[in-house]
Amino acid sequence: MTKILSSTFRFVLPDAPFLVDRPGPGASSVSVGPFRRWHSDRTIATAFGVPEAKIMEETLVVRDILRLTLEREKDVVGVLAFSQGACLGTALCLDQELNNGLKFAVFICPLFPAVSLGPQKDVEGAVQVPCVHVRGLSDPWKGQGVKLYEKYFVGSRASTLVEFAGAHEVPSQPSDIEKVVDEILRIWEAIG
Repeated sequence: MTKILSSTFRFVLPDAPFLVDRPGPGASSVSVGPFRRWHSDRTIATAFGVPEAKIMEETLVVRDILRLTLEREKDVVGVLAFSQGACLGTALCLDQELNNGLKFAVFICPLFPAVSLGPQKDVEGAVQVPCVHVRGLSDPWKGQGVKLYEKYFVGSRASTLVEFAGAHEVPSQPSDIEKVVDEILRIWEAIG
């Protein structure tokens, strides 16, 4: 997907800062480490073995990475994220300080809820940029993607849904990739 879109967009891919011992759901079974994650919120901290006292520390580390990336890469126009990254991407879209200049978002097999990028425990609001939601029909966490959409995107501008016959994964079939790419380009042209 990024290969096809690279004629229109330049991709900036910051590394998640925290190392983990195994790949997360949806990562290829042939993936080799190091494996990384973004920060934990209170709902999944125990899955990563993160004590409550370290959650805010992780939040601030992630916020600094995003802030520095956005300052360095002045022409960031959108966010493309998968799984836990989509929770972070949603929070980025909602963050009034950091999201300056974001024009659209693409979230593939997102989880719920949006993770906080500041001291607040819960992320609130409605995303105001167009978003493409990509959902695997066999994704065991599909319900979380639905919850994310209903909480943060209902009533927002031009959010669309693309479904594909897959699980918790980035689409890999040419016809599925084409549907997602077509929707991204349609939104980009409409913004344009």
